[in-house]
Amino acid sequence: MKTSILSLSLAFLLLGSIAARAESAPAEVIVSEDFEAVPVGQIPEGFAKTGAIGVAEDAAHSGKRSLRIEPAVKGGRFVTLPAAKVAALGGQFWGRLYFKVKMPAPLPVIPEGKTSAAIHTTLVAGRTTSPLANDPIEVRLLGTITDMTGAFKYLYNVQPLKGRKEFGPSGKTKFHYTDEWTLAEWHVDNATQTYELFINGEEITDVAVRKGAGQFEGAELPAAFDTLSIGWTNYQPASGEGFTTWIDDLALGKKRLGPVGAAPAAKK
Repeated sequence: MKTSILSLSLAFLLLGSIAARAESAPAEVIVSEDFEAVPVGQIPEGFAKTGAIGVAEDAAHSGKRSLRIEPAVKGGRFVTLPAAKVAALGGQFWGRLYFKVKMPAPLPVIPEGKTSAAIHTTLVAGRTTSPLANDPIEVRLLGTITDMTGAFKYLYNVQPLKGRKEFGPSGKTKFHYTDEWTLAEWHVDNATQTYELFINGEEITDVAVRKGAGQFEGAELPAAFDTLSIGWTNYQPASGEGFTTWIDDLALGKKRLGPVGAAPAAKK
């Protein structure tokens, strides 16, 4: 009898230990949205929207639906994640989405008196407080700069919202928008002040930021974000009616999620 009671006690202790570890361990996937269950014209439950954006059935990376961003010459069309999801991500997480652009893609509009122009666009951005200057900033985790030929470069940049100038590296390699789906993955780590970007599985090394623990200058990655938004914001005018884009298979979590249908990939 004593042996049975001891065995039972040990079993309960083991189960309690496993449960405690499960509760303390961060969930690997915090957001996973393929938009299939969202009614056409709507956005996922709990999200907020800015501008003309909603689920549509005219394009999809997987399934039948995706998030369609309606054309606009300038400005933001994006969805903002629920606050609880943003809080769960903290300052260290991976993100993934697929995007494509309606072709032909628009070009920059040359201002009067100028001979050239460019379009700075943001797809993923979070608002927070700078760990360096303690002022409000927007950290742009996936962005592009489009030139007069229609080619673009990826970039990471931080926009202080009061007084200071924006900063951040842009890539050297030029890409072209396409109506094929592009896989974009990004990684941020406040503890090491690290930012990484992967496009179709390949790292865009010239936009990486790796400053080291406590080295906030040139990175300013926070321990937590206040908001996190996904969509399309172009800060300069685009020709014609502007960009029409689609986003699908959005996911965020504590580990690299990899392509849809693949096992989570190891960090490169």
